[in-house]
Amino acid sequence: MRRRTLLRGLTLAVAAFLPLYGPTAVQAAQSAATGVAVCGHTADQPTLSQGSTGDPTVEAQCELSLATKPSRYPPVAADGSFGPSTQARVEVFQACAGLDVDGVIGPGTWAALNTWAAQPRTCATQGTPATAQAAVCGHTDTRPTLQKGSKGVEVKEVQCRLNLAMEPFHYPPLAIDGDFGGGTQGRVIEFQSCAGLGTDGVVGPNTWAKLVDWSSRDTYCTPPRPAGYPVDGLDTAKYQHPDGAPIDWEAVRASGVEFATVKATRGLNVTDEYLATDLEGARAAGLAVAPYHFYTGSSPDTGAAQADLFIAAVRATGYTGQRAGDLPPVFDLERMDDGTGRCPTYGTVDDAKAWLDRVEAAFGRTPIIYTQKSFLDDCLGSTTAFAGYPLQLADYRQSVTQPPLPSGSTTWTMWQYTDAALFPGVQAPATADVFNGTQADLDRLANR
Repeated sequence: MRRRTLLRGLTLAVAAFLPLYGPTAVQAAQSAATGVAVCGHTADQPTLSQGSTGDPTVEAQCELSLATKPSRYPPVAADGSFGPSTQARVEVFQACAGLDVDGVIGPGTWAALNTWAAQPRTCATQGTPATAQAAVCGHTDTRPTLQKGSKGVEVKEVQCRLNLAMEPFHYPPLAIDGDFGGGTQGRVIEFQSCAGLGTDGVVGPNTWAKLVDWSSRDTYCTPPRPAGYPVDGLDTAKYQHPDGAPIDWEAVRASGVEFATVKATRGLNVTDEYLATDLEGARAAGLAVAPYHFYTGSSPDTGAAQADLFIAAVRATGYTGQRAGDLPPVFDLERMDDGTGRCPTYGTVDDAKAWLDRVEAAFGRTPIIYTQKSFLDDCLGSTTAFAGYPLQLADYRQSVTQPPLPSGSTTWTMWQYTDAALFPGVQAPATADVFNGTQADLDRLANR
């Protein structure tokens, strides 16, 4: 399964701050040399407290809204006046970010705000809906019709409000640059689709009205989850543990997730450092769980040896494939993970079968194969050799109602439909899945 790209869609201006979590954010903030105008007002970041006014206060208020809205805190008014409501939100944010809670925006709070506003994450506590604020971006109250090619402060207002109206873990923030280009137009069309408007990419009176409403309240445009598949899952590896942050599996389960696949091994010599804690933590929380192996074809005829590494690693955690809650093991068969997108150099059907046969013999379960039709077509000659295996298929397109099936296959078991989901209890984006069946079907597959 693909490495989770934590910097996906971020502007270069904020990339240097990421990833920052909790106490690490404090340490990085203390060494931050320059500020970031995430909302497009100013990069000046003086110490602010009750009574402060001006552009830095507007910028701070806007960033506070971006940083805390994913936790269902409604936006604060970006009116340039640092009053009690702004101080209260500063204190909420400081608690979320693991900072000293003093209600003052100093260097540490500024740096954490820059980070959280650019790539928001969730707080341990959740807010509640409240009255919508009229001014949440603070650029302008004028609302002329805008379209591709428009420039100016009104475009900044649109870009800022789009960032507040679009669910941030699937829609990377737009740069607040006042230039209505193709990226802004595409985001407008996505928003219009969510809001049930005509998708012309033009910000006219109706789009302005919806945009003001959605950006001012506890409301998001969220990409459509695949319809008709009620059972949810996720996939984890070390990338879901930024700076060593643990996964709160009880929170994951409470959010409605029913199953997880946990990375176990890669190639001939890599065991994921979180295998034991995640596999057992997910199972203890009540999820159906499968360990997975990332196959590498960097040298010939290694499938059996890779299987031996996997078998030893998961047995050491207590996984047998036969316990209540144990899903079958998963074989991750995809392109090379070195950023090139190439087919595995020595990957063959026979070598993959060597892994599958050895693991099936070890655990008495037919493994699930994680792959894509395009991979099997391009790299393994559209083979039908895997048609008898259950499949976990990856396809992130919103235009499809189910993933395309490889040659010879008649159904799929799991669909990994996004690589940018955020789950309560997980401190980094993860891939999300749906199960092709009922809860009872999942229970049977998991020996329950």
